[in-house]
Amino acid sequence: IMSNAIPKDSIVLVTGITGYIASHVADQLLIAGYRVRGTVRDSNKAKWVEEYFIPKYGLGRFETVVVPDMSVEGAYDSAIKGE
Repeated sequence: IMSNAIPKDSIVLVTGITGYIASHVADQLLIAGYRVRGTVRDSNKAKWVEEYFIPKYGLGRFETVVVPDMSVEGAYDSAIKGE
């Protein structure tokens, strides 16, 4: 039996969630039983991905967090912590 390095139901941070590759990676993670926190630069652009994933996988499985400028030192700190 193969075990996963990341336990099921863990939160996985996916950057650039509205992009083609990131949205597909998130979908596969959700199918595999993980929870996904996706980063976006603009919350308005995240609406479509929230409208897709939340009804499909349920509340608490997918969320977005805004990281307006990824070049700032520590830009992802709050996103990683879920703040």
